[in-house]
Amino acid sequence: MEAGSVPAEAGYNGPAVAGAVLATLFFPLIALIAALLLMGNESNPRKRSQLRTWAWASGGLMVLGVVLFAILASVTL
Repeated sequence: MEAGSVPAEAGYNGPAVAGAVLATLFFPLIALIAALLLMGNESNPRKRSQLRTWAWASGGLMVLGVVLFAILASVTL
């Protein structure tokens, strides 16, 4: 292997992960859809694992928002 080359089993690099985090925080539904679409076409197991985690985080953030909304709505009514 020559210097500077990336192994075939490497995951996504730092900027891609940072973009995924920002997308999850600001647009969780779009991030969930993007992660699921990308996961369907990915054959690298490391990247599939990262995309699965991204999808779970996006879905979890959406569920947390719904739960917090329900709690706040029940308290204020």
